[in-house]
Amino acid sequence: MDDTNIKLMNLLQKGLPLEKNPYGILAAQLDISRSELLARIKNLFQEGYIRRLGGTFNNSAMGYTSLLFGVQVPDDIFDPVASYINSFKGVTHNYQRDGMLNMWFTFSFSDPAEKIALVQGLGERFGNLEVFEFPNLQNYKLNVYFDLESR
Repeated sequence: MDDTNIKLMNLLQKGLPLEKNPYGILAAQLDISRSELLARIKNLFQEGYIRRLGGTFNNSAMGYTSLLFGVQVPDDIFDPVASYINSFKGVTHNYQRDGMLNMWFTFSFSDPAEKIALVQGLGERFGNLEVFEFPNLQNYKLNVYFDLESR
């Protein structure tokens, strides 16, 4: 990875500028063209250095409820269950973990009927899965920053 990509990844960790042309601003900071910046970002995605680039929003301030779910899913249907859950636009994370509750996902919704549809759909499609809801009682914002230039 060259020095420009390292600097780019540091800038991306700090967040995109809230401006009309955020990529142009980052490109200027790196002394490269906007098209080169976008090509570099695309390559970083393809190489697996970046998994997600997007905003984080205060769901409750926007009228949404966010829940963490833990589900006990048999291994033989894990992938179809994950695909079904991921088809809901409010699902932001979905991970496999060791233990009784081997699938964990977050789901944000504005209408409780959306949550009911997801949970009932799981039962209708996959039988009696153990689904546990963990409401968000308090928000914590962790700001993780890995300074890649300091190596």
